Amino acid sequence: MKILYYTSTGNNLFIAKQFGGDLISIPQLVKDNEFDIADDTVGIIFPVFFATSPKLIREFVEKVNIRTDYLFLITSYGRDGDQNALRIMKETFNKRGITVNYTNSVLMVDNFLPVFDMAEEIELKKDLNIIGEIEKINNDVLAKREYILDKELFTDVENIEVVLENTMCEKYRIQVGKDCSGCEVCTKVCPRGNIELTGEKPSFGDTCDFCLGCVHHCKTHTLTINDEANPDERYRNPNIKLSEIIKSNRQTI
Repeated sequence: MKILYYTSTGNNLFIAKQFGGDLISIPQLVKDNEFDIADDTVGIIFPVFFATSPKLIREFVEKVNIRTDYLFLITSYGRDGDQNALRIMKETFNKRGITVNYTNSVLMVDNFLPVFDMAEEIELKKDLNIIGEIEKINNDVLAKREYILDKELFTDVENIEVVLENTMCEKYRIQVGKDCSGCEVCTKVCPRGNIELTGEKPSFGDTCDFCLGCVHHCKTHTLTINDEANPDERYRNPNIKLSEIIKSNRQTI
């Protein structure tokens, strides 16, 4: 079994690790230009970004050639949009002649800083039985159950992908404060390789997924979103190490 995953703050890597098999980072596949995947079972685990998936994932799904008897999709989500994100990916695969056998979702802490107060969000989700939910899904996968999550579509956005990019670029901006230490963590956790140090401070290119990994993992909390009220509130899945996220995402030597 091969598990392909995209992680920013560790939630989806945590899910992926519960399945076992060969864990393969999608950002690393893209970096190495590897788009041929073959195994008896293949899973894709990814986060919901504004009722769809990260742009890098959508680009990957348009290119990857998956040969398998059983393909499953799992997404993590914080509020809504899980069904829409899964449906978009499933339909993309179907148009390319690739059958999706199973889709499901896992409710977890939402780390989208412009919307959620992290302290409140962590407190709200503290009693979730995440392990139990993942175990149920894993049992389905091991049994190769055929199931497609089918809930009411998120219908108030006509073109979710376009709205996502416009919202991220126009409404929210990552700012660099004066206390940057030049530690380069932000450059290492970026799944796009979109950040480099210029004059010992990070500068951003134009391929940002707005995953906010750079902001959440900033050691000095120098990176902020607009003029956020609580810049010290950050999140990383407590079961995942920063080194694991760097290994998953790092695009440069």
